[in-house]
Amino acid sequence: MHMLVTPLRLRGVPLTPKERRQYPAIRCNVMVNSTMCDVMGRASNHARAEVGMPLDPDPLPPLVDASLAGMSVTGFVISGIEIIDGCAYAQSWWCREG
Repeated sequence: MHMLVTPLRLRGVPLTPKERRQYPAIRCNVMVNSTMCDVMGRASNHARAEVGMPLDPDPLPPLVDASLAGMSVTGFVISGIEIIDGCAYAQSWWCREG
């Protein structure tokens, strides 16, 4: 699904409303599927932001244990855990039509 995605946290720390407005939205396909997670040692819902060709790097780290946190007529929020350099951080993506 083509969306504009804005992360709502930076390494687990919530962005202020001003920082969220200034963050450039990422135009991408949002993909959510259940897959085996080596870090968690079990199956988990993964959300990915994909752009371009299949071998191109994703613009955002994938969300592990992703779930729909909220939805309205203008968009939705996916929340989960992102793994950066071996550390797990809370993260949410604000996704809207793009």
